[in-house]
Amino acid sequence: MDFRRAKPVDLARALARLLLSSTVVAAALTVAMLTGASGCATAAVASAGTMVGLAASAVSTGADAYRLGKLDSADEARYGEWVAAVHAAAAELHLKLEKESDDGKGVYRCTLRDDRGSKIKLGVERRTETLCRTRIDVGWFGSEPTARLLLWRIRFHDDPTQRKRTGASTQDAGEVK
Repeated sequence: MDFRRAKPVDLARALARLLLSSTVVAAALTVAMLTGASGCATAAVASAGTMVGLAASAVSTGADAYRLGKLDSADEARYGEWVAAVHAAAAELHLKLEKESDDGKGVYRCTLRDDRGSKIKLGVERRTETLCRTRIDVGWFGSEPTARLLLWRIRFHDDPTQRKRTGASTQDAGEVK
């Protein structure tokens, strides 16, 4: 189509066809990536859930909000005890502590890695003497259940009077079974 001589209606139709075809191609690539790039169907389902999560503004359960691969939380905890609970939870889940930093002003950051090489970035920010904000970043295509499990284990180690449970899900990470 010669765009210099085209009528506005023809240009609008051409633009609409281009946008539609781009959308179809993007959707096809996403489906292909979700089904073909992973080695098992479970990972494809989890990745599909992550893609749906990307479209949502935030998935919230109580004081936690998961969005774009990041789980944000606010907890009543003392900073030093919370950081110690992070270390205990990481050790319990056999996550390797790759690097960590504490600026001495109430901001702690660390990078954890699992046996398959997936990286988890964790940050703790002291807001008051008994309030800490936590962000667990598993990446856009990371596992939300993993982030919630890690947060649940941190909470357990901060308050060991909680009963032990068998596992964590994306919906009931704060409940005890």
